[in-house]
Amino acid sequence: MPGGLSRAQLPGRECAMRCKGMTLIELLVTLSIAAILLSIATPTFSSWITQSRLRAAAYDLFTDIQKSRSEAVKRSARITLWNMADNDWGSGWEIFIDANEDGDRDNGETVLYTRGAQASVLDISGNSSVSSMISYQASGETALASGAFQAGTLTLCGRRINKAYQIVISRGGRPRMIAVTRSAAGCS
Repeated sequence: MPGGLSRAQLPGRECAMRCKGMTLIELLVTLSIAAILLSIATPTFSSWITQSRLRAAAYDLFTDIQKSRSEAVKRSARITLWNMADNDWGSGWEIFIDANEDGDRDNGETVLYTRGAQASVLDISGNSSVSSMISYQASGETALASGAFQAGTLTLCGRRINKAYQIVISRGGRPRMIAVTRSAAGCS
């Protein structure tokens, strides 16, 4: 050997003999710790995803209500936002020009916007006056097909979380959104 060093004395040689990687016990301990951390994080992550979907659906509906109101004023026409299934806002909704002002979308009426079904982790319902549609007159005020004023509350309830949103529509047609608990919103 050069310089009178034996094989055992060469730099890095002693580690090559002893440092061969992880032992099976070290690997099992590491995997066990990772599994414990993952099992703790999974329910929290699932709840976070549900809350995110609920918040996104609430903002989608809120902005579509605002869009309906602004389209009514802009076009000087009655614009209606209605759910595509009887009293089930969760199945999606449409914004259309309600030419005959009856609150229903008939053949020949122009659809301005469609939003598809919402996440299955939430329920969306409205009280009696907004259970199936919200209709804006050219003035930006809400009105039923009969001409009576329309005000009400849409409630979005998340399943398996204690959070809900309510969109309150005033007599003048102005929507506002509030975050509440499930019990305060009357969610089942």
